[in-house]
Amino acid sequence: MAPGGGLSEVTRDAAELPTSERLKLARILLDLSDTSAEPAEELQATWEGEIARRLRELRTGAAQGVPPADVKQRIEAGFRR
Repeated sequence: MAPGGGLSEVTRDAAELPTSERLKLARILLDLSDTSAEPAEELQATWEGEIARRLRELRTGAAQGVPPADVKQRIEAGFRR
């Protein structure tokens, strides 16, 4: 907590910040509290592995792609519900 203040004072001060500064503060606080987050390199490697796996499945025929028109139709049908 802030010296000489408390959480309510910090909250009040934060509420007076411009929107962009509040968003930066929120990101900082989230980063400080998220101890379980994967390091950026590990996360990137995980996604690259997933992308490679999906491409391999498409190329070998283990998986089939969906035409963009079908995807669009499914999305639009979901909004109509």
